[in-house]
Amino acid sequence: MHSVRLPADETQRLDALRRYDVLDTPPEESFDRLVRLVTRLVDTTAAAIGFTDADRHWLKARIGIAQQEFPRDISFCAHTIIEDRPLVVADAQADQRFSTNPLVCGEAGVRFYAGVPIRTHDGFNIGVLCALDTRADRGPLTNEQLASLRELAALVADELELRRTVKRLGCELARRAEAETARALSEQRLQDFLDTATDWLWETDEQHRFVFETSSGTERWGLPPALGRTRMERSGGDPNDPKWRAHLADLEARRPFRGFRFSTRAADGCLVYMSVSGKPVFDADGTFRGYRGTGQDVTARIEVESALRDMNARLSLLYTSGVMGVVTCEGDRMVEANDEFLRIIGYSRADVAAGIRWSSLRPDDQTGRDAEVLAEMRATGRSRLYETECLTKAGGRVPVSISAVSVDRAQRLWMALVQDISERKAAEAQIRDLAFRDTLTGLLNRRAFNEELGRRLASSDAREAIGALLFIDLDHFKDVNDAIGHDAGDALLQEIARRLQHGVRRHDLVARLGGDEFAVVLSDIGCADDAAVKASRLLESCRQPVRHAGHMIHTSASIGVTMFPRDGMEPAQLLKNADVALYRSKSSGRRTVSFFNAAMMAETVARMELIAELRKAIEDQQFRLAYQPIIDLSGRRRLAGFEALVRWQHPVRGVLGPGDFLDVATSAGLDGELCAFTIKVAARQMRAWLDQGFDPGHVAINLSATELRDSSVPARVVAALAENRLLPRHLEIEITENVVISQDSKIEANLEALHHLGVRIALDDFGTGYSSLAHLKRFPVDVLKIDQSFVRDMETDPEDAVIARTIVRLAHSLDLKVVAEGIETEGQLARLRRMGCDHGQGYLIAKPALAEPATAWLAARQRRGPNVA
Repeated sequence: MHSVRLPADETQRLDALRRYDVLDTPPEESFDRLVRLVTRLVDTTAAAIGFTDADRHWLKARIGIAQQEFPRDISFCAHTIIEDRPLVVADAQADQRFSTNPLVCGEAGVRFYAGVPIRTHDGFNIGVLCALDTRADRGPLTNEQLASLRELAALVADELELRRTVKRLGCELARRAEAETARALSEQRLQDFLDTATDWLWETDEQHRFVFETSSGTERWGLPPALGRTRMERSGGDPNDPKWRAHLADLEARRPFRGFRFSTRAADGCLVYMSVSGKPVFDADGTFRGYRGTGQDVTARIEVESALRDMNARLSLLYTSGVMGVVTCEGDRMVEANDEFLRIIGYSRADVAAGIRWSSLRPDDQTGRDAEVLAEMRATGRSRLYETECLTKAGGRVPVSISAVSVDRAQRLWMALVQDISERKAAEAQIRDLAFRDTLTGLLNRRAFNEELGRRLASSDAREAIGALLFIDLDHFKDVNDAIGHDAGDALLQEIARRLQHGVRRHDLVARLGGDEFAVVLSDIGCADDAAVKASRLLESCRQPVRHAGHMIHTSASIGVTMFPRDGMEPAQLLKNADVALYRSKSSGRRTVSFFNAAMMAETVARMELIAELRKAIEDQQFRLAYQPIIDLSGRRRLAGFEALVRWQHPVRGVLGPGDFLDVATSAGLDGELCAFTIKVAARQMRAWLDQGFDPGHVAINLSATELRDSSVPARVVAALAENRLLPRHLEIEITENVVISQDSKIEANLEALHHLGVRIALDDFGTGYSSLAHLKRFPVDVLKIDQSFVRDMETDPEDAVIARTIVRLAHSLDLKVVAEGIETEGQLARLRRMGCDHGQGYLIAKPALAEPATAWLAARQRRGPNVA
């Protein structure tokens, strides 16, 4: 397990996380709703919204995950926050960063992970929105799914920012209310002092030096002594200050003054703001004797005024920012609103002046909710943030989020902060649509189809009407992707979806279940014959070629049909029935429509039993190899080698050819074990023939695409050669055209490795698929094998003869050998020899035989000479 590095901005990132105050908070529906959307969007069993702290990853919302938090050093999300792009781990067991992670190899068994950083507005990745799954065989995420995950992560960040903004505004409003209260108390205190006794009484002489003061100044405020000093000397005032110049002018003119403010430093160094008032004192004869007056400490008042100015500036900025709607109401009557709120509701300032009721902006279905919010505001002074709708002047409805704060309960004055969330709601609606729609074709996806089918079957009319479920699968769709490209495959799926929609009625149901599988529900039809007619028309529409980027794509489909209520009324059962019928269509040669019946289910059961028998046959070593000779088509008919063909020595049914079990084995994932068996036994038989003095040439074995994707194949071939003391020329690997056109990098690498060892590569059944010269140039092919379908009719069908001749010339021009399969007559052999075909095999030469008869054939041939086939 790779330890994850810390982000470069880890300290600032942690500070940003804590500013949102989200850690260790209880679950909230707004976050839970998002994780549910994630599981539906990407079809996973688990999803979470989590935040990465210093040593843990804590989950705010989760689904399908038992734990609330995980150590940071094992969390996938700790890797995700390092980058600004999504982190997708297709298979954690195959990823060296996570293969030994306890979450992967432990009980949790995480195999798939997709995470998107939750990035704050100031640029810090504080958490992750992620989806997890224990399945290893799920497909990759589409670009649309990744884009939707990014949008959801942005919604989480927006939600956090909104919560933080609302909380900050609430605190600011609370501080303003507290400041207002403090100011009122301060003013009341000052008034009480004035009404009873002043805080500080003072008197100066004719030189304006203090001759008397109460002890309040020095004892209560810690001011320096005043006796014998002027006010300016005591405060350290600047005579050039206009404020002081005006005050000195009043003193010089012997005028009374009131509320002169100045500051002085207390003994502790803090500034104390004073407000003094005084009047001149004269003797009876009019001689000026000085001033007498009072003084108050107004430090608190000045601080409150400063705080109020700052608060008013912030509120003014919010009011004019255009980001948040702000409305002030007195009871139910609007008294003020900013431009953003007027934009939301579509009214003008003249409308506000004329009188607008808050209740007139509220939908009828929100009356009960409004009463609860207003009651909460009256009780606590503020309401929680909630989502609702506002009615506009034009009669529309706008989704908004609202929080309310009481400003003055006595006057029933309150303020609401209103934010337009239309864009967010539209994005959520789009995400919901993505969760129920196939992004490529626009049809319903599997989940939405199952739910809609269930609703229709549960309706009151369903059991009294006849309906049909059609399961449609395109034939050889993978060949289109491999031969022409995935863009062509996508275009074909889109066109088939359009044809299916066009071919049914408006109330019928059409869905893409995944890959090249579609489903159609025909509701309220007359009988099964009507379903057959409709299915045949859809089948014919699918057979029409599709043109894309200069290519003419020829395709076809197979359809399985089940009827309801005849075959059942449960969605899962009907889909299973239709799938069974579809399998019958495909096994019958494709391009057909098959209706479900009970016998088909028995066949499906038999198929499952066959798979179980195959597994036991592998364990009990019931498989054998049959060997068919390949000869040189020159005059001497020299033996070139054998092709090894697998046979099943069934304990009851006798010897079975690959046609009886190979398709089932491949679909069950057992073909890899059969290939391994073929390599081992064929190499051992070649060694046995060499030890008996025979010259068997080479032995050709068939390897499937599954086996060729295994990176250990070259090593196993080398081990088989070494164990049996064989040279690489003794072995030949046969592959089909489908393997060549798959464009799989693992297959190419393994074939290159085998070819580099000296093992020859033969391309089997050439001419029947989509392979081209480009494929032949890219793969290390030594031999082309002409498919027996061209050999069989070459004496009667000139086109087959031309194809065979063309393949021979093409191979020789590329310096490749050619083997013709299925030679059954001397005429075929003679024609192939004249064409220059190098080698041949078929019943004319010898039928496939098990090891003992094949050895006897070798011995007889050696005794009679090579010209005897």
